[in-house]
Amino acid sequence: MTKSIHLSVTIAIIVVSLLSVSFQLPVQNGTIHSTFGEPRSDHFHNGVDISSSDKKVYPVKDGKLIFLWDKSLFPLEQYPGVGNYCILEHNKQEKSLYVHLDNGISMSDNYTAGDSFAIMGNTGSSYGTHLHFGIIKNGRISINPFVVLPHVDDVKTPVIEAIYIKVEDKYTNIHEGSTIRLTKHHPIAIQCFDAVKKNERCGIYKLKVIVNNDIVADYKFDSIVLNDKNKLTIDGFAFENLYDAKGNYLVWSINYKQGINTINVIAEDFAGNQTSKSISFMVVLDFK
Repeated sequence: MTKSIHLSVTIAIIVVSLLSVSFQLPVQNGTIHSTFGEPRSDHFHNGVDISSSDKKVYPVKDGKLIFLWDKSLFPLEQYPGVGNYCILEHNKQEKSLYVHLDNGISMSDNYTAGDSFAIMGNTGSSYGTHLHFGIIKNGRISINPFVVLPHVDDVKTPVIEAIYIKVEDKYTNIHEGSTIRLTKHHPIAIQCFDAVKKNERCGIYKLKVIVNNDIVADYKFDSIVLNDKNKLTIDGFAFENLYDAKGNYLVWSINYKQGINTINVIAEDFAGNQTSKSISFMVVLDFK
C-alpha cells in the first residue's frame, strides 16, 4: 500500500470517528454474530452480522435512499447473493449498506434514524435470519462499523486456541518446551477468535505477534481498502496473505534462531478486551 493510500485511510477513519456521535446501531437490543474483516472463503467480511428479537432494521444515521433491490418488486428474478438489500447515502462520502432483508423494504426518499424501514431476513446467500450492515467511505474504503458506532457490550476476552508453524499444507502445533526441526523459515498460523456474549466465534479487532522480541505482525482491522492494484486489503495485506484456507491468521517474514525461540501473541476485541499467549520452544535449524 502506498503512503498516500495509508494517509487517506487514516484521515478517513479520523473524520468518521469524529462524526461517530451521529451513528447508531441498526437494530435494538442486538446480538453480534460476526464481525468486520473475518475470512469468508476467499474474501473479507466487509461488515457486521447482527440479529434482534423484533427483527426491525433502522438506518445507522439519517440518509437518502440511493439503491434498492427487493424481490417483491422483481418477482421473476432470483435473489442475488446479498438477497434484498439497500444503500443509504448520508453525505457524498458516506454510505451505509443493509443486506439479507425480508421482502417489502419501505421505500422513501429520505430515512430518519428513528424510523424502521425494513425487517431483517434470510434472503440470498444467508444462513439464518440476520442483518449484514456496513459503512462505506469515499467509494473505496469499508470502515469497521465498531469504529463509529456507540459502545457495544462484549463481555468475553478473545481466545487463542493454537499457534502453528505452517509448512505448505501441514501444520505443526507449537507447544511449550517442544522441539521443532526446520529446513527453512516458515510462516505462523494462529487459530484465534472472539466470543462476544456466548459462544460466538467472531473475528478479533487487533492482533500483535512478537517473535524473539521482534514485532513481526501488528494487524488492526479498521478498514478494507481497494488499493492502487485493484486489490482489497486490510492493513496493506491481501486476503490470501492475512488468512490461510482454514481461516487462521497468517504471520510472515519470521526468522527463527537456533535454540530457544519465544512467540508472544496478543489479541484484542473491539471492546478493548485483551488476551495473550506466550510459548517458548526449541528450534533445530537444518538448512542445506
